[in-house]
Amino acid sequence: AGGVFLGLLMPGLAAELRPYLTEAVWGLLFLAMVRIEFRDVVERMRRPILVIALTTWMLVITPLLMTAILMGVELPPGLEAALILTSASSSLFSAPTLGIMFGLDGALLLIVLVITTLLVPITLPLVALTLLGFDMGADPLTMMGRMSALVLSSAAAAIVARKLMGGPRVERSATFIEAVAVVLLIGFAVGIMDGVTERLVGDPAYIALVTAISFALYGGMMVVSYVVFLFAVPGAGRRAAISAGFISGTRNLAIILAVLPASVDPDLPLFFAVGQFPIYIMPIVLKPVFRRLLK
Repeated sequence: AGGVFLGLLMPGLAAELRPYLTEAVWGLLFLAMVRIEFRDVVERMRRPILVIALTTWMLVITPLLMTAILMGVELPPGLEAALILTSASSSLFSAPTLGIMFGLDGALLLIVLVITTLLVPITLPLVALTLLGFDMGADPLTMMGRMSALVLSSAAAAIVARKLMGGPRVERSATFIEAVAVVLLIGFAVGIMDGVTERLVGDPAYIALVTAISFALYGGMMVVSYVVFLFAVPGAGRRAAISAGFISGTRNLAIILAVLPASVDPDLPLFFAVGQFPIYIMPIVLKPVFRRLLK
């Protein structure tokens, strides 16, 4: 979390690291996937209905709901696009690890992470760009190609690396892998803040508004998803519903930012930068809440 504030306090360093955001995202994807044994994921599909329902909810239904909500709200076009793209994105890489710490359904979170990450290059351009009509400075097929190249190349490299190293050696290297991921996360957090300090000084009220919206979106998707899966999905149960709520709120903004063209509306990268605040801060707040709910 300190990396986010470091990027605000040292705008020069943020500007230096900004050109390497795509490489950082690729590295994080690779490190997340090298820890995954895909055969185990297939074997753990004990409840396919819940997995299918949660994947459809995250990649298709929530962006459509967000579009409906925004019809009654007046926001700048770039900010509206950012909200819909966020609600159509895949799971955050750290969701399964955090979920296990919270006592949630780690197997469900892992499966949904893998599936949504592999599907989002197809679903996000189609849902957020074609169906919802947002011009991102690139046509849907171009965006699909960029995202597919990012996800599939990192997945292929992870599978090769895991095969060369062997599963046991990968597990023994877990601490080292996580340490490298932390370094990449800090670099990403600093670099994504490029330009935010200038806008914060120039228009603090607007930055405060964007920050409030990012926290509201994070919490709102979590609460709504929890309620839907608790009461509308048969057999989900409280633990699975909390897990569904958590992973629905923790969306991967980096994977979108990595494929955006340079000509994009400046409010989009601004929202994805400010959106790191709830991602990095809220787990500390949520841990006792989830434990109380699970009791």
